[in-house]
Amino acid sequence: MKLAIVAGEASGDLHASEVLKELKKLDPDVKAFGIGGDLLARNGMKLLHHAREMGIVGLFNVVRHLRMFRHIFDELIDAIAREKPDAVVLVDYPDFNLRVAKRCKAMGLRVIYYISPQLWAWRRGRVKQIERYVDHMIVIFPFEEEFYRQHNVPVTYVGHPLIEQVLGVGRAPKKEGITRIVLLPGSRRMEIASLLPAMVDAVQILGRERKIEPFIIQAPTIEYEELEEITSKMGVTIPILPHDRGEGIAAADLAISSSGTATLECAVLGTPVVVMYKLSPATYWLARRLVNLPHFSLVNIVAGKKVVPELLQGDVNGPRIAEEARAILDPANYDCVVAGLGDVKAKLGRFGASRRVAKTIVSVLQ
Repeated sequence: MKLAIVAGEASGDLHASEVLKELKKLDPDVKAFGIGGDLLARNGMKLLHHAREMGIVGLFNVVRHLRMFRHIFDELIDAIAREKPDAVVLVDYPDFNLRVAKRCKAMGLRVIYYISPQLWAWRRGRVKQIERYVDHMIVIFPFEEEFYRQHNVPVTYVGHPLIEQVLGVGRAPKKEGITRIVLLPGSRRMEIASLLPAMVDAVQILGRERKIEPFIIQAPTIEYEELEEITSKMGVTIPILPHDRGEGIAAADLAISSSGTATLECAVLGTPVVVMYKLSPATYWLARRLVNLPHFSLVNIVAGKKVVPELLQGDVNGPRIAEEARAILDPANYDCVVAGLGDVKAKLGRFGASRRVAKTIVSVLQ
């Protein structure tokens, strides 16, 4: 079996690498090439480009980097045309991957999409593209399955891969009199630049009120030096730990996180989290007119209600983050938030998602 895999983000690299491991159990001769990160490379995939090259956030920032994206896209399509894989497996990253799907379908290749674009949140019209260009959609949230069935797209619900990826990681015992705070500033350079300074400000504010132990988790697509440069400029020293299976999050009493998969990791591990995001003013203006959801964090979307606080744009600042952190850490609130996260975990499905993805891919090819 030969596959082209396109995973343009750190979370996609993680989830796709687990699927590739499971595929190798089903077919030891499987070969893979495409776009991904260190984890896919470690599992034997030939990287045409690294996912860290794709870490651009916001419509207008993407427009400024169009030449780079076109170059990567053209090289990928040339390689797919030359290699003629049995299937193209696209992982999240919709604006790029739906264009890949269109070109691959025109070449007569099977297209499998794992981790759906969030069409239920905005730009629902793209489901017509998926109906035309995607042979099979593999989804990780139960409500997505019904959405695609209603639009006549072949779909399989597998559950969320985080359930298995953090298997065996348990909560660390609390340290008496110390609050451990993990900072999760994201997997893209622009996220880091816009969010980490405010997170550090919040930590400094909280550190004047109580004894804390802050630390930063480094995403696989971010260099250590990029994080250290920001903290050094702010005159603080905060330990920076490499990405792990979740041990860092499980060791913390509180997480301060960019919006994304890391927030669901917090939910699965039972660590209360303050979620935030910041876009360029122009992108935010556009998003407000296109997105029709009461919440933007995956934790609250899955819960169907507010479980954890969300901060957007101007609210992403040290005092506001510290205020929300204070509220969560209040003993009167803390256990209630943890219970809400437990309900979210229960909605993410059962163990074995990556195995079910691998079996679905094999089934589609057969």
